[in-house]
Amino acid sequence: MSPAEKLAAIPKTNLIDLKHLSPVDRLSAARSIYAPAVELYASSQLSIREIAESMGLSPKALSHYLSYHHRHLLYIRYNIEMPEGDRPIKIKSPRGQSRTTHLKYKDAIEAAGDIAYVEFNISEIARIFGVSPTGLSSQLRVHYPDIITAREALRNRLGIADGRHRGAKPASKSAYKDAVPLYKDTDLTIQEVADRLGISRSGFGQYMRHYHHDAIEAKARRRHEAKRVYHNRQPGNLSGNGQKYGAKTETHQQYSEALKLYREGQKKLKEVILETGVPPAGFKHYLDQWQREARQSHKYGKYCNAIASLHERPRPVAEVAKEFGLNADVFREYLKKHAPDLAAGQGLVRLNNGKLVKKTAWEKYSPAIEEYRKAGGSLRSIASKYGITYNSLFSFLKRIDAN
Repeated sequence: MSPAEKLAAIPKTNLIDLKHLSPVDRLSAARSIYAPAVELYASSQLSIREIAESMGLSPKALSHYLSYHHRHLLYIRYNIEMPEGDRPIKIKSPRGQSRTTHLKYKDAIEAAGDIAYVEFNISEIARIFGVSPTGLSSQLRVHYPDIITAREALRNRLGIADGRHRGAKPASKSAYKDAVPLYKDTDLTIQEVADRLGISRSGFGQYMRHYHHDAIEAKARRRHEAKRVYHNRQPGNLSGNGQKYGAKTETHQQYSEALKLYREGQKKLKEVILETGVPPAGFKHYLDQWQREARQSHKYGKYCNAIASLHERPRPVAEVAKEFGLNADVFREYLKKHAPDLAAGQGLVRLNNGKLVKKTAWEKYSPAIEEYRKAGGSLRSIASKYGITYNSLFSFLKRIDAN
């Protein structure tokens, strides 16, 4: 029976929700669901996607099941030697030439760099080794560009060059002249650049892989670094998957009305949620994750009137806090964090040498210190003149004049 006939003979799978089953029952149910697909994958050359779609399964779920429970079938399919021990081998690397592609084009690539095959062009070498001419050319351009350069130079010296143009065509350079710098100078992906400029995604991707592979590698390194410093991510910066770290556009649209009401500061969070009908947990997460400034501003909005009053009529923080029904310590900490100049002006004064001292202490000791600096004389007698304890005056003077 042919693979197509096998597919037709297998009935559509009646999927069940495995999430609600216990781990033991879940595995047993998965085995019964995927058994026909596993048998077909082992006995044919049909792809995972073809098998999954024909049986009404998820290709991703089937691939995951095969990787965990029938990985030896993947090794057989991709002609990979079974590894020793329990450590699995990656079937396909996330970037670069995969193991299977390397084995497929290995002999043809070696021939392309061998002087014994210099008289043949790339298409002829591909046909000799039974591989795709386009595929071989693409593998050489992306992963072995030095072979192409050395090969063309040798063919020119031997006088057997075919005179054909090599490299990017003028039409391609013109089509992608704006896209290349946009990709290099920003954190946009190939898809995002193509969408923004209205060009072919596949064409631009192939152009970048063939003629600007260094730019793709540089961006891949930045993505890897972004993934490595996960805990230092900031909204708007590049993340490990190449996307900007931040909320999706549809998320911003979903909460735009609620955010506007919340920012006005006149309604509480619960009132905003009830009025707009947004998911409570989702909106709270959105505020905490992507709108922290709005969260802080709304949280401390009750201090606005107190701060305005303090600006108009400077006086002790405790007095203002009592007047507006605030916790004095919390209000003082808020001033230090969000209005440091105002906080410093309440209880501290900055001297010409940059040192901060208590305002009351400076008012107490400054006349005596000024007289001591200008007229000189005995510090003890000056302290006695102003009714100040000598040891206190001496310690204060020593502290503000210390390096």
